[in-house]
Amino acid sequence: MSSQDPQHVRRRRNRIVLPAWASYALMALFVVGVVALGYATFNGVKDFVIGLPGKANPNPIFGGGGEAATQSAPEAINPQAEWTGGRVNILLMGIDQRLSEEGPWRTDTMILMMVDPATRRAGMISLPRDLWVEIPDYNMYDRINTAHFRGDADNYPGGGGSALAMKTVQNFLGLQVDYYVEINFYAFLKGVDLLGCVPVRVDEAIDDPTYPAIDGYGFDPFHIDPGNYCMNADTLLKYARTRATFGSDFDRAARQQQVIYAIRDHVLDSGQFPELLARAPEIYTTVQDGLSTDLTLQQMVALTRLGSEIPRESICSKVLNGDYIDSLQTLPDTSEVLIPDLNKTHELVLDVYNGAGSCAAGGEDLQARAADEQATVNLLNGTRQEGLATDTGDSLAALGINIIAVGNADRFDYEQTVIYNYKSNPYTARYLAQLLHVPESAIVESPDAAALFDIRVILGADYLQ
Repeated sequence: MSSQDPQHVRRRRNRIVLPAWASYALMALFVVGVVALGYATFNGVKDFVIGLPGKANPNPIFGGGGEAATQSAPEAINPQAEWTGGRVNILLMGIDQRLSEEGPWRTDTMILMMVDPATRRAGMISLPRDLWVEIPDYNMYDRINTAHFRGDADNYPGGGGSALAMKTVQNFLGLQVDYYVEINFYAFLKGVDLLGCVPVRVDEAIDDPTYPAIDGYGFDPFHIDPGNYCMNADTLLKYARTRATFGSDFDRAARQQQVIYAIRDHVLDSGQFPELLARAPEIYTTVQDGLSTDLTLQQMVALTRLGSEIPRESICSKVLNGDYIDSLQTLPDTSEVLIPDLNKTHELVLDVYNGAGSCAAGGEDLQARAADEQATVNLLNGTRQEGLATDTGDSLAALGINIIAVGNADRFDYEQTVIYNYKSNPYTARYLAQLLHVPESAIVESPDAAALFDIRVILGADYLQ
């Protein structure tokens, strides 16, 4: 597949006419979509597309492509719906979309959001736009923010820019990316206007005389001193977009996450959540042109409820900053790109995904908490790979796990690894999931005071993979 010249005109999606019942998802759209702020994008003409071709969608709402389409509302959009899809990873993107320009556009913000309903934990990883990664199916490396551009320019199979951006992040981080949300700052500005002002603390002075204007190539200077503010939408967007601090893109990504928390805390602490849900039709009408996602309306409602129930201390947010960069590389055009340290990046992903390391409860190392539990572990091989339990047991023992017995499981066709927690040793169970590179959904709480071991692990095919 070949890349396209930057002048290539973007193929626009046909506008989809939304039925009135779609407004019930508004709060979900805003809460999920606002995570992708901090971009340099504007237009308000992007279609709101649900049901990305090629993706599993058990409850599709709209058809894709062709003439404007509508579909009868499902029998019920339940505002009390619970998320039943298990752990989910959502790629949140801010698109570099300008009113006076034709696409395709790059992504100036990419955040992978992870939510686990079983453990009531969530996480965010912000990816810098100049990260040098492999672009799948193009046999080349480029900045990560070009994936969306190339996908839209080339009409990439399965969803254009969104599909290629998802696959690029998935390949780089080694995590399944289940859904996407795109937002432009038109939607962000209008959505925040409906909240009033948002309380934010500014820790350092920011002076940005070359802050870019919303459209075109002029400037809209921005300055703010340290202190506590209640920011309106325009100031909040500038605070999230500016790069005029020492850490440039890394600092900007951290401020974006700060703003995400500020909006979430403001909505929940001010008691606006029920009011905003009641105002769903109004808010939906305001922001619909600036959002695109392949989540269904019911899924967004359920995710919004789940997100509001996760405690702040159970949300781990990380920026893939200079600590995870191996080096800077200068390109022939004299611009610089970031070469990631893949080992450190992998550790970061595991920490966020499994609540380990600096993401562990209380900020303490998960390994240390597991050591305090002194749990005994029985390790069994549920696959046909001979010696798997013995080899894995030796490796786990070297890392401090108290393996007291290994053997074969009752059968050898386990697709998924299972971690039975018999005697309430949560940190050891989670640490085992981290070390085995399996999700925490593998942990099964199975209280059994008579069990000979504190924890039993059955290795499955997913561990081999």
